[in-house]
Amino acid sequence: MFRSFLIALLALALVPAAASAAVIGIEVTPKGGADFGEIQSVTGKLTGPYGAPLVGRQVELEIRRYPYKKRFRSVAKAQTGLDGRFGFERAFDRNHEVRVVAPEFGDRSAADHVFVFPRTNLTFQLVRRNVIRLVQGYRTPKGVRLTAPTLFYVGRAGKPKAPLAAKAKTRPVRRKGKRVKGRFRASALIRIPKAWKGHFRYASCFPYNGGMGDPRLGCPKRKYKF
Repeated sequence: MFRSFLIALLALALVPAAASAAVIGIEVTPKGGADFGEIQSVTGKLTGPYGAPLVGRQVELEIRRYPYKKRFRSVAKAQTGLDGRFGFERAFDRNHEVRVVAPEFGDRSAADHVFVFPRTNLTFQLVRRNVIRLVQGYRTPKGVRLTAPTLFYVGRAGKPKAPLAAKAKTRPVRRKGKRVKGRFRASALIRIPKAWKGHFRYASCFPYNGGMGDPRLGCPKRKYKF
């Protein structure tokens, strides 16, 4: 009796574990992130364990907002097409982690990141001969605070690079003494060499800050490449 029981246990141990019923792959676009207020897409494909598309199955988009401490929550549902593909579109207000689940199978995709940058507006003003003021405006969700400095680059027209010309504080916009939520600005006075004869090009950079933008990216320390 003991011998037959032992053989049964060994046979059970050799049975392979059941494969996952579904495989979900996702992709976020634009890949480099988007400005605040712009639409981003989460697309993907639902397949069986051997790669065959699963058609007409329900999938759900789950998201988790920066700083990623709360649980994922479902925000949208869709059905897969004839090729097993699906898609979601959404305007995110800040960096998020996203994933897609297939409730019917109990499977989910790996989590991916959605990067959202402040919406910016860069302009210049002529203050006096050979002196300009660069102004960088920002628009963000109301709960965001931008504290990192803004970097300005100015170079001669036609040149492929522009050196760092100024580093300015990024401050909240105020109207009638009150702070305007979700609005920030940075500005700097910059002298243009006479030899340029008034022809120049300019750029700005704002590093990752406050859960907005891609933390893997940084600003050029010396020169900006157009």
